[in-house]
Amino acid sequence: MVALVTVAVFAGLGVGIWNGWKDDEHESMCQPHRTQALALSDKARAVRIPMVFAGDPNISILQLGAEFPEDLGSLDAISATELDISRAYSEKRALAGQAARVVLDHRECFGADFAAAASRIERAPTEVRRVEMPSPAHCADGWPSTSIGRRGACSHHGGVVPAQPWATLLFG
Repeated sequence: MVALVTVAVFAGLGVGIWNGWKDDEHESMCQPHRTQALALSDKARAVRIPMVFAGDPNISILQLGAEFPEDLGSLDAISATELDISRAYSEKRALAGQAARVVLDHRECFGADFAAAASRIERAPTEVRRVEMPSPAHCADGWPSTSIGRRGACSHHGGVVPAQPWATLLFG
């Protein structure tokens, strides 16, 4: 009976040691992939422009307010160009896509939430088709009236076209 208990104890210890070794092996295999995905995700987050995800209700259009994105300059002053904004989105999508690919290629190293987010990123648009920049209020025929804001402004020029304080990204 003592021998049977001894064998059971050693068998239990052996299984525990084996499982611990397997966990350590799994962790050492997964750590480089997690590090790589995190580094790429951090780089993507550093690009201060939002991502458009597949399944979002307004996937074809993204509007950036006058204070956003900071690293592209103030959109009020139109210091960021259409090309700057388009490139920023493409850069963010490329970096996020690389991180997503690492997660999807090594699913065993990441939880289901990470895999689901990676799948959404992979379906996101990769490029901006067109960027419409902010515009000041002006006359419908293009006349740059100095009377805008007063009654009767642009009355002989087709009326006032209101200011557009945001950049609009069009995908598709």
